[in-house]
Amino acid sequence: MSENSKFVQSQDSIFGLDITKEKCGWFGDRTPLVLGAKNDKQSLKRLKQKCHLGLPPHLRCAVWISSIARAANPQLPVTETDAYGTIGNKKSIESRWEFALNAVFPNPADRDDAVAPDLGLTQEVLNQLIHNDYPIPEEGAKQLTLVLCALQQVVGIEYSPTIPDIATLLLTHMPASYAYATIREMINDTSQFIPVSQKEYYSWCKSYEFYVQKQSSAHYKVMESCGALKPESLDPIFKRFFTSMLKRKDVLHFMDIYLVEGCKAYFRLALSLIKLISKKELKALTLTDSESWWNEIRKKTFHPDFTLAKHLALMYHKAGKVVKLYPNRKMLRRALKYHEKWAADNMPIYVDETPPKPMGYIISDDKPITLAKPTIFRSNLAKWLPLSLKTTKLDLIYSTEIHGRSLAAFYNQCNRYKNTIVLIEAIVGNTTATIGMFASHAWNVNPASYGDGECFLFRVDPDPKCFNWTPDFSGIDDFESQAIREQYMVAKSDFLAMGANAEGTNGIRLDQDFINGESYSALGFDNEPLPGQDRHKFDIGVVEAYRLIREVDGSAVGEEEKVWDLNGL
Repeated sequence: MSENSKFVQSQDSIFGLDITKEKCGWFGDRTPLVLGAKNDKQSLKRLKQKCHLGLPPHLRCAVWISSIARAANPQLPVTETDAYGTIGNKKSIESRWEFALNAVFPNPADRDDAVAPDLGLTQEVLNQLIHNDYPIPEEGAKQLTLVLCALQQVVGIEYSPTIPDIATLLLTHMPASYAYATIREMINDTSQFIPVSQKEYYSWCKSYEFYVQKQSSAHYKVMESCGALKPESLDPIFKRFFTSMLKRKDVLHFMDIYLVEGCKAYFRLALSLIKLISKKELKALTLTDSESWWNEIRKKTFHPDFTLAKHLALMYHKAGKVVKLYPNRKMLRRALKYHEKWAADNMPIYVDETPPKPMGYIISDDKPITLAKPTIFRSNLAKWLPLSLKTTKLDLIYSTEIHGRSLAAFYNQCNRYKNTIVLIEAIVGNTTATIGMFASHAWNVNPASYGDGECFLFRVDPDPKCFNWTPDFSGIDDFESQAIREQYMVAKSDFLAMGANAEGTNGIRLDQDFINGESYSALGFDNEPLPGQDRHKFDIGVVEAYRLIREVDGSAVGEEEKVWDLNGL
């Protein structure tokens, strides 16, 4: 038989641990996934039975992705979905992953400094997940970050707080390419595995409350009284995928079942866990808040005698009698749909805390960049730029390292481009700051100040801050102050500046030799001294100016014909 029909072996991409191969009588090392099944229906039934027993770790990668493919694509024959986990499909999965990475990170160097989106989990909890809960080594955290970035920016997932934990668990047995492919299949419209919007998430929470009340009024009253049924109190279940409620081996065992059965298994486990506390024990509980309720559950699940294998008897039928306490897939779909209206009316406003995608930059051997290289710098610039310019990348047009320390050379390189970003290395004693300005018009020697309110001043390091221009809303007609406030850009033959004040100083000012500079608070920008508190004067290190290139067509933003040549200035 062909080598391509063999299943891929599991690989730990999070901790880098070895995964040992175990003997398994019900799975072979190649397709078909389930041995001895007469048809697709019997194959699925046997697959569920074997997943309830727990999968051999070395086959989890192959079985997980094949199981998801089968559930998410019921129209495909089993022979095709089984092939998802084979060596023959590996090249396809990896090429799609590389395409996604190139779309998110046009500059491969940005992958090392990428910031993981939290997808609604919050950056604080995501950092806790990475550094405390697991904790994840640096290389594993990098793989998780790449998967989350691709899911947000390529697949378009903005809010799905369950995904960071699911991705982490998948990566304990998969390369990043397979984890990405698996989650892509999970969010397929024909399947129901995880909520992929804020409305869906809150609908899940409300549906859970509905079924708790329907299943046990005694448990419902206790949970409702301590606030454990509020959406924000259900984080251990719906945001953290039971990772704080079960031992790690039990979470992985549940993953075996969940990737075959979807949200039906999710709700069964969530509803069955509360039954670990008997009605007699309920009466003796003294609960102060929702966390105290979940701690009572943890006492049960982290007890040495508890295993998920034993707990499955509560979740599924026993001795031929179907337990009707849990919703089947059809009932659950109706409940989730019904509660979407409640979710839309009650969910809070979501503010994404993730730093925006960093601006890309043009790579050129003859124009090496210095100041804009750090990813976090370009991420902040993307956040501060006007909306119409956020999908642009940087192209170096002037550098003191290439064109020399000359204001004339600066004008000569920048005078054709309407929008430019200037980065300046400001040196004060032994400290260095990277500061700059965004210009809304081309830099040309001009007898009068010019520009408009789109100009802004900023500092990208340390303590990144942006200082946007704002008009005077006081209603007082002070024409002199207004004239000073509107000194957006000042371009003379002997100095360059942005912003001004009544004392005659500027928000930022560079002399004609690019040796000395200064920064004071400017009217309209209301900036602090950009190099730092009380650091008004500074020595100038590297200066770089960038034009903006549209990602969609590669054209320069606001490029004009070169009508000025100031080489002889």
